[in-house]
Order: sequence, then structure tokens, then C-alpha cells
Amino acid sequence: MLRNRVARNPGDLDTALMLGSALYQAGRLPESIAAFKSLLNQNPNHPQALLLLARSEAQTGNPGAALKALARAQQVDAGNNQVWQVAVALAADARDWTELLRIGTDWTRVHPDSIEGWQALSRAHFEESRFQEAIAAYDRVLALQPGNPTFLIGAARLAIAAQRYQQARDYLEEAGKFAPDSADLFYTLGRLHHLTGELETAEQYYRRAIAARPGFATAYVELGTLREGRLDDEEIRAILQLFTDPSIHPEYRVMLGFTLGDALDRRSDFDQAFRAWDQANAIDQKLSGQEGIVHRPEQVEDEPRLLAGMFNTSMDLEPESDSGTEPRPIFVVGMPRSGTTLVESILASHSEVYGAGELPTLYDIHEKLMSRARNSGIDAALDLLRREAGNWRKRYLDALPASGGASSVVDKQPLNFRSIGLIRLLFPESPIIYTRRAPMDVGLSIYRHKFSKNWPCAHSLSDIGHFYGVHQRIMELWQSRYGPAIHVVDHKALVNDPQTEISRLLAFCSLDPQAACFEPHKTKRPIATFSSVQVRQPLSAAFSGRAGRYAMQLEPLRQALVKAGVVLQSDSG
Repeated sequence: MLRNRVARNPGDLDTALMLGSALYQAGRLPESIAAFKSLLNQNPNHPQALLLLARSEAQTGNPGAALKALARAQQVDAGNNQVWQVAVALAADARDWTELLRIGTDWTRVHPDSIEGWQALSRAHFEESRFQEAIAAYDRVLALQPGNPTFLIGAARLAIAAQRYQQARDYLEEAGKFAPDSADLFYTLGRLHHLTGELETAEQYYRRAIAARPGFATAYVELGTLREGRLDDEEIRAILQLFTDPSIHPEYRVMLGFTLGDALDRRSDFDQAFRAWDQANAIDQKLSGQEGIVHRPEQVEDEPRLLAGMFNTSMDLEPESDSGTEPRPIFVVGMPRSGTTLVESILASHSEVYGAGELPTLYDIHEKLMSRARNSGIDAALDLLRREAGNWRKRYLDALPASGGASSVVDKQPLNFRSIGLIRLLFPESPIIYTRRAPMDVGLSIYRHKFSKNWPCAHSLSDIGHFYGVHQRIMELWQSRYGPAIHVVDHKALVNDPQTEISRLLAFCSLDPQAACFEPHKTKRPIATFSSVQVRQPLSAAFSGRAGRYAMQLEPLRQALVKAGVVLQSDSG
């Protein structure tokens, strides 16, 4: 009937809209899309047709086309909140954070009182690790609805991510006045105490969160991390049930899979432990692929060549002079899980040193430089480096967190191993410490943890082995060029003879020996990495040689390492 009406009167837009909707309801999505497009050919700015077209495109698995239709709808019907809400949901589901940033920016510009708009903008910044901007956007949420415990807890989580721990405590204290029995409140309090080293209190809060909300996936994950896999039968059953539940969000299932694997590893059920890690990595790899984050061997392989070309001769740079009050950066680099957190903890136990964790600024600068080299050539990258050196140094120093008056700040971003040439130019006064550990143990440790987006190799044993080989070639390049400026800390030597190795480390950094540095596990400081519990224990070789338990499962890693020319020394040998 609707088809006949549209055929008789093609200009009847209401009937055309009803036809497209009827086809959508009947599940005939391609015909529905065609009907809405036909309508839009006559009236390109019909807001309802654009919204319904977007809905149909999304159902057919074409989020790009859906978001394009919604962008037009936002222009012609900016007052329609549904247009913005659907766009946010689609962008988040597609993990398109650039598009979410655009949507959030436009939504808050048109509707400055929209709480959902500011939340979307905050999340877009958060997903790209721009924590300061995320907090600034979320401050508008709190201003629009003060006293809302859900929003206060959300603000606390952002503050924790930005290492603003006292601010997080203040938010949570305020939230507790309105929702004292909230599972989310207990969970976030657990996270805060976990990171600041109050481990017993953190465990109590995680258990309270689970009691208040049975099936609280992330609370189980954090409890497992805190307990280093030492979970009871009931807890393991709960985690297994959540992990195998397809209705649980894939992000949570990934974390649950790694937690389950650690718990089974603790019980020496090695086959099932590795199976859980395999499944978690498979899910995580799929999620990363949706964001276009994949290991690109050709691009990774090309980096040593580009770096060798850019840093093959000395370069005269004159970075802008500092005020003299900025702390000296100390860079701790290497593969992840090679001991970077342990070395940072040793240094940060010194009264003159602040441990800042894994800072993103130098990584961002490095990526900009490498993008220029890949797209425009080495000479263009060198021109950029000469022009921007002073600005980059200033940008890095300005972004350092408050160090409480410390004269040195440790940046333990492992990926900065690629940037040693850049560090030598921008920060010639900075010590560089390279941590090294047995490759098989490093590979296993990477594979059994959920890594950030900066490590697309982490989901595959072969990719980990390949990346390790490229990492080794880059380090050989730097050591041949700047050998005396790079201090190597071997993980095995450090745990077997900490007195000697720590003394050498402090001397290299021009720091006087202090007793606290030789007992870093006793230092009370925030630690926001996988090793946060481990480094609060006395130095030990207990975690070395773990890969030997999984020799058969790790064969793809071993083969990739051998192919890359990596010598497979053992931590336990």
C-alpha cells in the first residue's frame, strides 16, 4: 500500500518516510536504506529521514555511513537530542574516538547545558589518554548537576587516571555522603587504595563491591590483580561464569580472561591458564582491530632504518633555555615487563626523585617525527626536528606532573626506547636507563596482560617476538652511537645482587646512596602499572624463569625470536 502511494505521489514525503520505516521494521534493511535515500534525493535535509537512514545503515554494519548521515542531521536539526545520542552511541560502539570527539565538541557548543554532551566529550579525551582535557570536560558535568554520586564517582575515576589522587579522595568522600552503600563507590575506593599502596584496605573495598553487586566484573579483575591470582574456588567459578557469558561487554571479558589465567597459573593448571590467556587475547585483538590498531610489521621494520638516517650525525640544536626550576627527567626504557617499574621504584625511593610513571608526551612527539619521516622523508623530518626542538623540550617539561620539589622526575614509558636519539638531543643532561630481561619471560609476561593501545603486538606471540627483534636492533643502534650515555640494568643481575646493581644505578644518575633505595618495597608511593603489587615486595628472583612452564605453548614466540636473531638467554639459568 505504501509503495503504491509513493508511486502515485512521489512528493509525499510523509508516506515515503513511513515506507522506509515499515521496511526497516520488516527487516528488509537494503530496501529501507534505498527508500530513505530516495526521499533524501528530493529533500536532502529532511532530519527524520537522516536519523532513520543512520539507524538502517548501523543495522547493516555500516557505522561510517550511519555517522555521516547523523553528521548532516546534526547540522539541520541541532536541537534534536536524539540525533546526538544516537551518534554518540554509534561512535563509541565503533570505537571511533576521533568522531566521538567531534560529536562531543559540536554537541556541547550547540547545547552547553547538555550533561550527555559533556560526558561524551570527556570520554573521547579519556580514550585518547588526554586526561587533563577529560577532567576539564567532566567538571562541566559536575557543575550542571552537583551532588550526583554517579557523576562524582566518575570524576574520581578520571582523577585517578590523571594521578590526582587527593582530588579523587575528595570526590569519593563527597559521593559517600549521598550513596554510602554504592558498589561503584566501593570499587573506586578500592582502585584508589590499590594504586597508593594501601593494599589491605583496597582488598576490603573490592570485596564490599562484589558483595553489593554480585557479578561485578571489574571488581573481580582488580581483586585478582591485587591477590596476584590467589583466589578461592568460589571466586574462580564466578570469574569463569562471567568470562564465558556472551552478554558481558567484550572489554570486561578480556580482563576477566587474563584474571582467570593468572588464577589457574597460581594453581599450576598451566594448560587451562594459557587457554584463558589465548581466549582473552583473541577478543582483545578483535577489539583493537575495530579501532584500526593492528601490528604492522612493515612499518615496524622500517623504523630502525629511519632512526639510523635521522640520527647518523651530530646535530647542533639550541633548545630554549629553561628557568632553572624544572626537574631533570630520568628516562627508564625497554620492553614492557622487563623491570622498568622496579627501576623506577628504586629511583623514586630517593628523596630527590619523583616517579611519574609512563608519561605520554615524548611518545606523542616521537610519533609526529616518525610520521613526517615516513610520509615526507628523512630530510623533512630533520627540518621539523630543528624547527621544533625548543618547543618540544618546553612542551615535555611543561607537561611533567607536580614533583613536590624533587630535582629529578622518572619517566618510565617503555616505548621511549625508540626515542633515545631524540632524548640525547632534547635532554642531553638526562640519564637513560635501559632495562633488559630474558626474552621468553618478557614475551610470556606481555601475553598474559591486557596492554594499552600503544602495544598492538601484545595479542600475538609471533608479533611479540617480531617486535622484540626490532626493539633489539634499535637498542643496538643507540648503544653503538651513545653507549656511555645508556646504563643497562639486567633484571637477573638486579634481583641476584641488588646491592651492587642499585649502587651502580644511583651513581650513574648522580644520586647519593640512600638506604630507602635499597628497600624500594617499603616506599609508600602510587604505582599505576601491572607490577604495582609485585614491586611492593622485597626483591626476589621468584618471578624469573616462568616461561619454562609453558615451553610448548610458547613455541610460536620462540620461533619468532629466533627468526629475529634474538639470543634466548634465560633468567633462571
